[in-house]
Amino acid sequence: MTHLGLADQLLADVVSANARAAIVLDRYGLDYCCHGDDTVTDAARRAGVPIDDVVAALEMAGTPVAAIAPLDGGLDALVDHIVAHHHAYVRAQVPAITAWLDKLVSHHGGRHPELKEIRDTFLALGADLTAHMAKEEHLLFPFITDLAVAARAGRPLPRSPFGTLLNPVRVMNQDHRAVCDLIERLRTLTGGYQPPGDGCRTYHLCFAEMAGFDADLNRHVHIEDHVLFPRALDLELALT
Repeated sequence: MTHLGLADQLLADVVSANARAAIVLDRYGLDYCCHGDDTVTDAARRAGVPIDDVVAALEMAGTPVAAIAPLDGGLDALVDHIVAHHHAYVRAQVPAITAWLDKLVSHHGGRHPELKEIRDTFLALGADLTAHMAKEEHLLFPFITDLAVAARAGRPLPRSPFGTLLNPVRVMNQDHRAVCDLIERLRTLTGGYQPPGDGCRTYHLCFAEMAGFDADLNRHVHIEDHVLFPRALDLELALT
């Protein structure tokens, strides 16, 4: 019997309400960042998993715990968290995973020709993310920090280099959709990051790290699209 309460909630809202839910959704392959506006029921149907199993696992996740990023220190603290944790993680992992993929293509590309497309897709993902993070760190995030500082100090809305905050947020959302397309392509090419039976130690290590990269990206995009950007837009409106 379907549990209507959780089943009808949006994935993004479920994770925002309880950080433990992210682990459950990851386990069932339910994408709460790229498809955060899907209900649990719709996402389960898309993934081909029983909705009752998903809801039961979510109910067993326990008492809601703090969100997957700090929310009590202001939007500037949230920005700092994103840069220090998620942006730093991307910058560390992209060259490491790329090096492993280069090695796999060199040693196993003849037997597994899909490796070249996997590497090319990951290279495109890394390039997109690197450019995206630079735009955030040099343009959008400083203004969000200024917003938070102005709100605490009781000052008026700071001057913006891009008109309303909605303009760069729309660009960031578009970037996220492009990144989501690439990560979904990687999931397909790797069979959900499952190495082949003849995969060597590097094969297993590389695919495990790509799975970890995927999981971190889920949290990264969720925090920005469903927490940081909506709250920043609300704050800009309040200071207008």
